[in-house]
Amino acid sequence: MKKVLVVVDTKFGNTEQVGREIAAGIEETGVAECKVIGIKEVKSEDFSSYDGVLFGGPVHAFRATRGIKGAIKDAANKGLDGKLVSSFDTHQSPGHKGNAARQIEGEVGKKAPGAKIFTPGLSARVDGYEGPLNAAEPARAREFGKRFVDELTE
Repeated sequence: MKKVLVVVDTKFGNTEQVGREIAAGIEETGVAECKVIGIKEVKSEDFSSYDGVLFGGPVHAFRATRGIKGAIKDAANKGLDGKLVSSFDTHQSPGHKGNAARQIEGEVGKKAPGAKIFTPGLSARVDGYEGPLNAAEPARAREFGKRFVDELTE
């Protein structure tokens, strides 16, 4: 069975909710198991046993957060080469100009050039500043998790 790790940076819980929905979609496939951790847990995690890793964080000031960028750096030092890696973010409004998912992919490309990037990442909408997550997003996140596993098992 394949193993996938989801790393989240979250302030109000919305990005964590997206990460958990992605993990549920991954596990629904029956071919992969998934673990969700916060960015502070990256330093103590053993990355060698994972086939795939997803990084997610909110859009903050039109950018990926420093926390998720630091987690990517720490994870790259522990070994992302050869793994399938993807990204996701949460943003507040439909016309939001920031795209943290794309920036996360760029960070992975710089820090772990041997990783295979599954793109495009998922960008999920939050209704209001603190949430909740838009009602359409949990289903989209689960589907994204299933597509990630499809790519992982090819």
